[in-house]
Amino acid sequence: MLNVRINPEVLKDNNKMKKFASLIRTYCETGGYHVQFNIVDSGMLRDAQKNPEKYRDLLVRVATYSAYFVELSATLQNDIIARVEFQEV
Repeated sequence: MLNVRINPEVLKDNNKMKKFASLIRTYCETGGYHVQFNIVDSGMLRDAQKNPEKYRDLLVRVATYSAYFVELSATLQNDIIARVEFQEV
C-alpha cells in the first residue's frame, strides 16, 4: 500500500488535475494496486481544530490506520499538523 499526502494546490486547475490522473494511471499500469491520498494542508487542519463541525468527514492517516481528524485528541491532531508542515517545507 502506498500513502501519499498531496497539497490541495496541486489539484487547483484542470491541467494539474490531468497530471494527477496521469500519475494514478501510471501507478496502476505499473503494478500498483492500493494507494491512499490525503489531500490536506496545515491550514485546513488548523481550521478543523477551530471549526470541527465543518470537518466531520475529514479522514487523515494516523499511523497504520485512518481516522476522523476531529475525533482525535488535540495532541494527536497537533502531531499530524506537525507532520504536514514538515512535508510542506
